[in-house]
Amino acid sequence: MKVLITGGASGLGAAFASTCAARGNTVHVIDIAPTAQGFAHDMGSADPAAWDALVQWLAANGPFDLVILSAGISATGRFEAIPLSDHHAVTSVNLTGPVRLVHMLDTGDHLNAGARLVFVASLSCFTGYPGAASYAASKDGLAGFARSLRGPMRKRGVKVQLACPGPMDTPHASRYAPEGSSAKGRLAPDRAAQAILNARRFTIIPGAGPKLAAFLGRLAPQIMTRLMGRVLFSKLK
Repeated sequence: MKVLITGGASGLGAAFASTCAARGNTVHVIDIAPTAQGFAHDMGSADPAAWDALVQWLAANGPFDLVILSAGISATGRFEAIPLSDHHAVTSVNLTGPVRLVHMLDTGDHLNAGARLVFVASLSCFTGYPGAASYAASKDGLAGFARSLRGPMRKRGVKVQLACPGPMDTPHASRYAPEGSSAKGRLAPDRAAQAILNARRFTIIPGAGPKLAAFLGRLAPQIMTRLMGRVLFSKLK
C-alpha cells in the first residue's frame, strides 16, 4: 500500500509515517523539512512553480492508497497582537494547501480505487479556542471541506475521514502552548496515530479526554469556550 503524509517529518505526521512503515506500507512524505523518502514543499506556498514541481512528484510516486493531511501550524496570542501575515500563513498551510493538494490528487488520478483520505483537524472543531482563533478557523474550514467531500468521494470509491485530536505531546504543541505548560496529560502521538489509522468511522477523536471535551463542547459550548480561555488564553503573554 502506498501512503502519502503531509507534515510527515515531525509530531503526529512522523508517528503516522513510522506506524505505516511498520505495517509494511510504502510511505511518502511531504514536509517543509522532509525525510529521505519525502518531498520538500511548504503547504502554504504561493509559488506556482513549487506546486508544479509537486504535481510532477505525485505523478512519479503515485497513485496512493492512503493520504493523510496532517501538516499544520498555529499562531497563539491576542488576535489583534498577532501579525496579519501569521494569520494568513496559518490558513494557507492548514486549509488552502490541503484543498489545493486534494484537487491535484483527484484531477490527476493520483488516488487508487478504494483509497482513503484522512483530514487531520482539531478538537477546536467542537469548542472555541480563545488565543488561537485563526488556527480554529482553519481547522473548522478543513472539517467542513472533509464533510463536503465525503459523499462525492464515496461515489468514486474514495473514503474520507476527519480526525480531531486534542493536545498531544509533540513539538507543535510545545511550540504554541503557554510558557511553562506541562506535557502531562497530552496524548502520545503514536497512540493517536494508531487510533486514527484503525478507525472506520468518519469522525475520529483519539483519547478519552478529548472525546469528553468534544461531548461537552456540543452540550455546553459557552462553558467549554470559557474553560478553554482559562486553559490557554489567560496564560498566554
